[in-house]
Amino acid sequence: MIRRATRATLLAALSQVGALPLTRRAFHRVSVAVRGAAIVFLRCRRVLPDTERGRRHVDRLTGSALLPHELERALKDCQRTLRFIHAGEALARIARGERLQEGAAVLTFDESFAATAECALPILSRLRVPALFFVTTEPLDTGETLWDQEIHAVLQNHAPTPLSVPWIDRVLNTDTAERRSRALRRLLLSMIDLGEQDLATRRQRLYERLGQRPHVDALDRMLNRAELRQLSRDPHVSIGAHGHRHFALSAVSDATLTEELETPRSILRELCGNSFADVVSYPFGRPPYYDDRVVKAAQQAGYRAGFTANSGVVRPGDHLFALPRLAMGRRKNSIDAYELMGVSDAVDELLHVVMGTRDQLIAELEG
Repeated sequence: MIRRATRATLLAALSQVGALPLTRRAFHRVSVAVRGAAIVFLRCRRVLPDTERGRRHVDRLTGSALLPHELERALKDCQRTLRFIHAGEALARIARGERLQEGAAVLTFDESFAATAECALPILSRLRVPALFFVTTEPLDTGETLWDQEIHAVLQNHAPTPLSVPWIDRVLNTDTAERRSRALRRLLLSMIDLGEQDLATRRQRLYERLGQRPHVDALDRMLNRAELRQLSRDPHVSIGAHGHRHFALSAVSDATLTEELETPRSILRELCGNSFADVVSYPFGRPPYYDDRVVKAAQQAGYRAGFTANSGVVRPGDHLFALPRLAMGRRKNSIDAYELMGVSDAVDELLHVVMGTRDQLIAELEG
């Protein structure tokens, strides 16, 4: 606890200094000199077309979607500093445990929206950037979108009428895009960590408010089997799993957890062949939505690695089933974030020197 509190204080102070580009890069150079270069897994949630509908989409308001020209600019910025490699090569380097002499990057897409593939593939080809697409498998056959994306459709279909549900202690306003965005966040936070049965019950109650299942925007359609098979044949593309029904894996029963991990692995191995990288991205990717039980289950299912949504870079020898990534978005600069990891590393090195003796004593006292 002492170390965590000290680290948080130091990191806050050094981050202020590290916001200056020259200082940030100096910290980064120190980090590389001490720990070696890193592999950066970039996490892009989705790409939307540069149309009026795309620009007005709720994921643009939350900053979690890029337009094609924004993705291209971000990738070009990264290429000035890092070399993009395939996910398989990156994982092999991490597993070998050998110090890296140069940094590398892997681009990942966390949701299998059809619009993302359509918008991103020409850019990947033009820039020769490989990418790892994580796929939720149930929509391959149902033609539906993710359940959490469907909640957005509920709000869109209900607007501009306020929405009231018994498990939230206030009325949710839906009359503007900004209010719908806030309402969506509140609804999702009230539902993500539910078990499968409770989640199904609340979804049904929302549908009853509309009188029907909501109409979902075509931009939120997921890839079907034929489209995924075609995508997997692209030389720039690798495929990973992202659950079967996009549940928060820590919330579900043991039987459902096994299904959520093993079903996508079976489907994607058959459908995508050698393009399946045999890796999984945990839906909603941060604690408490994944935990040690989920990590252990992913290992037992046979995957070679597991990805989180935690922020960070990866070095050889790091835990292959808790791989962090750096988020990409309209308000985020991936290279700045990459260099800021040097600030975090600097704090760890300082604590190792200053507090090493105290930590050893605490560990001995605690047995």
